[in-house]
Amino acid sequence: MACLRKHERLIVLAAVVLASVFGSPGLVPAQNNDDKIRAAHAGNSLAELHDKHRALLVVFRSRVIDASGGERAIIEDVLRANPHPKGRFRWVHNQLAKKLDKYMRQHGSLIPADGLGDADYVIYFNVVEFRRILDAVYPYGELFVIIKGTPEELKPPRVVWRANKVRFAGDAVGELIKELKLIRGES
Repeated sequence: MACLRKHERLIVLAAVVLASVFGSPGLVPAQNNDDKIRAAHAGNSLAELHDKHRALLVVFRSRVIDASGGERAIIEDVLRANPHPKGRFRWVHNQLAKKLDKYMRQHGSLIPADGLGDADYVIYFNVVEFRRILDAVYPYGELFVIIKGTPEELKPPRVVWRANKVRFAGDAVGELIKELKLIRGES
């Protein structure tokens, strides 16, 4: 039964990927999809984090698939997530935290938050899959940076940065650190 579910999920995933790559006849051409992707990443800026230092690292596998590409489902998942994961996700959390700790020791511009109420922003890694290569396990997923909203100014929480694609966890957080260094003028 479990193999059948896994097989069904792979078929659905393959269909979604093929539909997004080739487009559907009678719908928007594939070139417009590329323009949408570029436009979505055009506002991909960490400039709002220039003066924010308290970050909460959240790692889990989202059970929600949002085909619209909206941020709402991502933010709702993060708000409900446990900041202290268990099992495999704890291992992934520790791998990402080691890289962030190294950055924190070198530059001092990042402070770990204990909980969501403490944080200025959330670094969220959505685990998509674990790949086994040469008898080692590598977590792959998407990395997002979510700024908390401010009710006083009527600003909702929003995704201000996302990795360009599904990546190995270490590479994704490395890309984030590189961007943080650029924004904050650190070398």
